[in-house]
Amino acid sequence: MSTETMNETQATKLVAALGKIVGPEHVLDRPQGRKKFTGDSSWLSIVAAANGRQLSRQDAVASPTTTEQVAAIIRLANELKVPVTPFGGGSGVQGAANADKGGILLNLRGMNKIRAVDELSLTCTVEAGYICKEFEAWLNAKGFCFTHYPASTEWATIGGCLAARGSGVLSTKYGKIEDHVLSVEVVTPTGEILRTPSVPRHAAGPELTQLLIGSEGTLGVITAITVKLRRLPAKRAFGTFTFGKLEDGVEAGRRIMVSGLRPAVMRLYDQNATQHSLERAVEAGLKEPALVLTFDGDHPALVDAEANECFKICREMGGKDIGPKPAEKWWEKRYVFYYPPFAPELPSIWCTMDVVADFAHITDAYYKVTKAMREAVDPKWNLSLNTHFSHWYEWGSMIYPRFKIPTGPSNYEEALALHDKIVRDATMAALAAGAVINDHHGVGMRLAPYMKDQFGEAGMKTLAQIKRGLDPNNILCPGKLGIKV
Repeated sequence: MSTETMNETQATKLVAALGKIVGPEHVLDRPQGRKKFTGDSSWLSIVAAANGRQLSRQDAVASPTTTEQVAAIIRLANELKVPVTPFGGGSGVQGAANADKGGILLNLRGMNKIRAVDELSLTCTVEAGYICKEFEAWLNAKGFCFTHYPASTEWATIGGCLAARGSGVLSTKYGKIEDHVLSVEVVTPTGEILRTPSVPRHAAGPELTQLLIGSEGTLGVITAITVKLRRLPAKRAFGTFTFGKLEDGVEAGRRIMVSGLRPAVMRLYDQNATQHSLERAVEAGLKEPALVLTFDGDHPALVDAEANECFKICREMGGKDIGPKPAEKWWEKRYVFYYPPFAPELPSIWCTMDVVADFAHITDAYYKVTKAMREAVDPKWNLSLNTHFSHWYEWGSMIYPRFKIPTGPSNYEEALALHDKIVRDATMAALAAGAVINDHHGVGMRLAPYMKDQFGEAGMKTLAQIKRGLDPNNILCPGKLGIKV
C-alpha cells in the first residue's frame, strides 16, 4: 500500500493497529504526526516544509519503547504492505529520515535505556534512541567517555549515528562510529530480532554488524548497540600552526598519519575557512591556512611526546607555531559552528559536501570539487565556500566544503534547482578526481541519484539483491540509498 492509495479510513485503521502495539498515547495520526515530525535537519527538508511541500509524509507515527514492540510494528507493516521509516534525533542533513513514501514513521526516541556497563571490558550496551550528548554526560559522571562527538551531539541519537555511518571530532584517533561498535541488536525487515556476535573482527563468517551500519534503515532497525568506552583522558594538549600553502598543511597531515601518530583532532582549514569560520570562533588573528591539533590520553608523558613529534613535522613543512591557545578555544567552542550566527538559516541555501579520498587524490579532489562548486551557479548569487580537512586516516583524508548562498530565489523550484546544480557538479567533480562522494553524512535523498555513479551497475545490483533478500516486501525505507527493487 503506497501513501498515494492510503485513504483516511485506512490511515485511521493503521493508527488503531499501532495503538494496540505501543499504546494509543504513543501513536500520532496523520495530521499530528506530520505537524510534529516535519523532516530531518537537511536544507532539503527545511525549505520544503517552509514552502508547504513537506518531504516527510507519514500517515502515522509510532513511538515504541521496547525491541519487541519494534518487531511487532515491522510485522504489522509487512502484513499491510506499509512503508516504515526509522527516525532518531532528526539531526541528519541528507534527507534520509524523511518518510517520503508515507506509511509509518518509527520514532525511536523512547528506546533510551542503558542496558549494561562492563567496567572490565570498558563496554556499554545502550539503546538506539539515546541522545549522544546525554549519553556522554551519563558516562562522564562515572569517569568514562564515548569518544564519538558528532557536531550534532545535542540532537543525534546513537542509532542514528550508526545508520548514517557518522563521524565525530575525535575520529582521527578513535575512528568513525563503526570503529566504536562491538555488536548490534536489530529488528530485521521481516520482524525478527537479530543480535550480532558479541565482538567484532571474528572469523565466524561475514561481519553482519558492518553490513547494517550505514544502511540508513533500509536493511533493519537498529534498537541497541554495544559500544567501546574509555576512561576520561588524564591529559589533553593542543597546538595550532599556520601554513603559507594549503598543500604544505596537507603534507604535514599525511606525514603525521602515515608515521603512526594519532592526534585526537587534526583540522586543516583553507584560507577562506580560516578567515570566515575558524577565526570568527577563536579570534586569534588567523589569515593563512590553519591546522588545529588536539591530543589526549591516559598517560600524560605519551600525550606530550606525541604532540611534540607532530609539532616537529609541522615545522618541517614550514608551519608557523602560534601556540595552543587557538586550538584550546576551538575545543571549547567546537559546537558553535552549527548554531546561528555560524549556521545558516532560510532564505539562504546551504549544504556540506563531505568528500573522502586517499592521499594520492585528496589534494586534486579539493581543487576540483571546490572549483566545481564555485562555478556551478551565476556569480550574482554570491556563493561563499569554506572548506576544511576534518577527518584523517592512515591512507587519506576528507574535505568538508560548505557552501552558502545568502539569499536564494523566493521560488521553491528555482531555489531547489540551484541547490541541486551545486550538489551535482560537486559530486561529479569528486568522482572524476578519484574521491568517494561521502565520508560520514550518509546518502539520504540528496545523494541517492548518484549512487549508481559511485557503485556502478554491478554494485547497485548487489545492493538490490541484498535488499530484496532481507526485505522481500520492500517495507523499510523504500527507494532510499538509490536502491530499486
